[in-house]
Amino acid sequence: MDATLSLSKAASLIADPSRSAMLWSLLGGESRPASELAMIANISPQTASNHLKLLLDGGFLTAEAIGRNRFYKLRTHTVGVALESIAATITRTPGGLAQQSAPELVFARTCYDHLAGELAVALLNRLRQRKHIRESGRNYRLSATGEKFFADLAIDCAESAGRRRRFAYPCLDWSQRVPHLGGALGAAVLEWLFHSKAVARQRGSRAVRVTHSGRKALKDVFAIELNRLGTTILS
Repeated sequence: MDATLSLSKAASLIADPSRSAMLWSLLGGESRPASELAMIANISPQTASNHLKLLLDGGFLTAEAIGRNRFYKLRTHTVGVALESIAATITRTPGGLAQQSAPELVFARTCYDHLAGELAVALLNRLRQRKHIRESGRNYRLSATGEKFFADLAIDCAESAGRRRRFAYPCLDWSQRVPHLGGALGAAVLEWLFHSKAVARQRGSRAVRVTHSGRKALKDVFAIELNRLGTTILS
């Protein structure tokens, strides 16, 4: 299919408010049943089924049968990145998406399998300030100090680099209008944050919260402090 026709088809699928609501709810990488997606989009189960079929056929979603239900999720991480990037254009106008979103989502959330929001931008800025990562065209590469830094955290960068995806790149953040860390390295950092219990998921949302021990970890490891409102301060 011609690239312009593919783009037009993708845009028409996203343009429907019900379909965009269902896609947006899956941006954290989770799976949801059709009944839940129907409630999120405020439509009937039959209408939701029709919309989900279109998204499946369009390559946006994948489905897995578990018991009597089918659970839907984004087909790949690149779908999530594309949706976040499109949303980033909305925030450039007054009353944009960032101003309409819950503060906890703006502060920290999952962008499919990596961290997004104000905290994620602060983490990327710290890695760049310390020269742990350097720009390499449209991607990032590790410096010698970066290799040691991540090795000390027991993050296997060689394994992450071997995955069939981009290793590290600037992913445009829709709420901050500047990049956060995307790619396999971004996913590995978020996994480390979860594993170390520095952050935790908020039930029913893709927002994540910083734990009490996480505040100390962010300060000790990344030299990032949070004020009482939860905003980040680079120390």
